[in-house]
Amino acid sequence: MIPDLNALYLEGLLLGIGLFAAPGPKDTLVIRQGVSRGRVWGVVAVCVLADIILISLGVMGLGSLLGSQPGLVALLLLSGAAYLLWFGWQRLLACVRNQSMPDTQSNLTSQQGLIRTAVILGFANPYAWLDTVVLIGSIGAAKPVSQQASFASGAMTASLVWFVVLALGCQMLTGLFRSAKVWRLLDAGVAILMVYLAGMLIADFLVLHPL
Repeated sequence: MIPDLNALYLEGLLLGIGLFAAPGPKDTLVIRQGVSRGRVWGVVAVCVLADIILISLGVMGLGSLLGSQPGLVALLLLSGAAYLLWFGWQRLLACVRNQSMPDTQSNLTSQQGLIRTAVILGFANPYAWLDTVVLIGSIGAAKPVSQQASFASGAMTASLVWFVVLALGCQMLTGLFRSAKVWRLLDAGVAILMVYLAGMLIADFLVLHPL
């Protein structure tokens, strides 16, 4: 029976959207640049490129390799949780110190600085590896070689669609974010979300390694 490549593409697309729609550190960077009318499209390009590379590595076998090593998965879960807690702590400090509103004159908003931050969040973020390499990659690697490209293309398209829609949506909310109070509320919400996501990773770790 000839596989339905459109169905495989759709499977990858839906899986990708389901995973990417759960906000993480990359999403918060896109949101902050979008609502502040910053240099958001360079950030979007890096985020999508990072997902494409990591999904490719996962489908080519790295995801299955990691999945067969419970110790490595546990390390990713714990390091991902620690990273999310640190990220959330940084946003909470910004909220408490009333430093949430971006300084558009700061060097931190330069294209080079933003791209560097996006690269770090895209490739050195354990949370991103869990989504792309371990989850999407291991599912794709389990499929016959002739079907992997269609599945992976669907997941890659999901990343592109998600980040473009997120950036466009945030740019429409620019007027709302002219107040420092709104920026502080955003950072407070991000901090709470990061703690929640870290808790989910710790719960997954405890499933693998019960006390």
